Amino acid sequence: MEIDSGGPSSIGCVERDLRNHERNIREEVHGHDAETFIELFTFETEKSPNFFFDYETDSEGKLVRCFWADSESRRAYAFFGDAVVFDTTYNMNKYSMIFAPFVGVNHHGQTILFACELLADETTESFVWLFSKFLEAMHTQAPQILITDQDAAIAKGISIVLLGTFHRLCLWHILNKFSEKMNVTVHNEQYHMLINIIRHSESPEEFEERWAAVMEDVDLATNEWLSTMYDIRFRWVPAYVKHLFSAGMSSSQRSESGHSFFKRYVNRKNSLMDFITRFNMALRHQRHEELVANHIDISVQPRLMSKFQMETQMVHIYTMKIFLIFQKEIDQSHFYICTKKYTTADSKVYEVVRSEHGQTFDRHRQLTYYLVTDLICCSCRTFEFDGYPCRHMVSYWRKKQVLLVPDKYILRRWTKNAKVSCLGDSAIAFRTDDCSSTSLMARHGLLAHKASLIVDDAALTDVRSTYLMGEFEALHLRVKDIDDGGTISWRQNKSVNRDDSVVILDPNPVRAKGCGKRLKSSKEKAIARGNRQCRICGNVGHDKRTCPQVIERCTTDTYQRAYVCTEDNVIQDDGTFASNASSHHVATNLTVNIKVHNNPYTMTTKLTVNINVHSQGSRGGSTLQRLDSNLGMLVGFQSQTAYDYRCDNLRGGRREGWEKAGGRVRTLDFTGMGAGEEQLPERISQSRARLGL
Repeated sequence: MEIDSGGPSSIGCVERDLRNHERNIREEVHGHDAETFIELFTFETEKSPNFFFDYETDSEGKLVRCFWADSESRRAYAFFGDAVVFDTTYNMNKYSMIFAPFVGVNHHGQTILFACELLADETTESFVWLFSKFLEAMHTQAPQILITDQDAAIAKGISIVLLGTFHRLCLWHILNKFSEKMNVTVHNEQYHMLINIIRHSESPEEFEERWAAVMEDVDLATNEWLSTMYDIRFRWVPAYVKHLFSAGMSSSQRSESGHSFFKRYVNRKNSLMDFITRFNMALRHQRHEELVANHIDISVQPRLMSKFQMETQMVHIYTMKIFLIFQKEIDQSHFYICTKKYTTADSKVYEVVRSEHGQTFDRHRQLTYYLVTDLICCSCRTFEFDGYPCRHMVSYWRKKQVLLVPDKYILRRWTKNAKVSCLGDSAIAFRTDDCSSTSLMARHGLLAHKASLIVDDAALTDVRSTYLMGEFEALHLRVKDIDDGGTISWRQNKSVNRDDSVVILDPNPVRAKGCGKRLKSSKEKAIARGNRQCRICGNVGHDKRTCPQVIERCTTDTYQRAYVCTEDNVIQDDGTFASNASSHHVATNLTVNIKVHNNPYTMTTKLTVNINVHSQGSRGGSTLQRLDSNLGMLVGFQSQTAYDYRCDNLRGGRREGWEKAGGRVRTLDFTGMGAGEEQLPERISQSRARLGL
């Protein structure tokens, strides 16, 4: 505003005016926030009939749940809704209503939004309602896999509503709990071994064998939490779920990153209207990133690493993100040797081994070719889990002289044309007919949606774009010549039944799970459990600072002496006290307290010097400056000084300099650390000698 207006004086208002304006808006919205929020969604359904939303209120008429999904999100779900991540987050509005988005990944590997909800609680009833509305919005098409956190209410809601969906637990959240549920020593020694078993076991049999061996060796079979997690291993261990396509997602970090992105735009002080306004702005920015990636795919071609026909083929099919991943698989396939192992009645089994510089690595992959279905399957399960062929499959094709990737191994969701389809091909059928029975805004939305589909197909090539541009001009002239013969019929959109007589009240502030609990560090958690070990003796119940063995051997000596610095007794440049200070004409009282603490276990000495200075006269400042500069030499340790100023008997309230003060007390606290036990006697004696103790 300052730049546009030509300077601060030309703006016409100050910052306080803007703050007051925001306050007035909040006062106007107060009490009508939820009702205005719902009215906005009702208007959106009139403008775009493919916008879906629903809400519920409690017995007092207060908003408790609201679900919404716009046309772009629903259309994105039709193409990329095979793998969905669901997670909840907090502190997104002033009512603390829980924000629960459904997110996935598009063909550029970017996080996209499918639907959103605001909840007043995290009960099974709320999640059942939420999943039911999600199915209704997506025309009863449930996702193949849904990744969530380990929450009993969410799990029960999925089992009731999403019957055909595989519920996978977030791997990251489970691994993060190992430090809390295991003994500290065992965790430090065995954590990386357990991670290796969980992440790199390629079959359930391999995982169970290696897991049982570790449980027996470390005596973890009695750990109740580990036993519980082992019982539900088929929901989170990769070896049990890698046969299901998950778009490369094994945790809810996609959702976590989405939360982080949206929290850059919203905060806990926003009203519902502020929240949805800022949320839509963030959503537009997120979708703009997809448009940028589309432009890059059209105008930029990655550099090829070889002249292999398979690489040349896929550079025109895959998006930039996926091609770079597959290009690495092609490059690594050169280091693998594929040999036939044995043959059965309906399959051929091959062994794929990495061989580099004449060295063969231990990990052998098994690749099976099924004669009946004409399909190959690798034990690494990269194709089934991530959706693109692995390096072992490329090695097999190279052996069989297959120069191009067969169509059956190219997932449409990873291609540049993933979102290009006829209207009837979409998994979610949008309403595009019967325009006469809708409002003006609804008809505009229907026609705009239909036109956007045509534009998406035409923009892929110059020939299509040129043809469509000519057709648009001709069609525009024909439409303008049509005579309606009637008036525009305004009808209320029936997608949401809303009684105008019903008043929707603002929601009550929500206390979510974990609200009011401070996050504790691992050290505090160990102390609370009572199993934190002392690093000196290895026992529990204390630490190295309070260890009895340390206390027995630690020594503390305290010394104190008072000095009077007059013109016959001052501090010299070497830190000692001497006479011949007639030029100072100042009387300064110094009280020196020395405490020497020796810790033989840490091999350190802590020397604390406290000097209280009371100066009287006009030249007290120079004495203190000399004391500051000589403090290091006075004690004999390298140190940093911290000052605490106190004023006594000030006259006239003037504090500008020592010359203006009738009297002043200055405290200098000094702490120095020695290097070793063998140097203690000499250093302590030197310090005492310099201070005259």
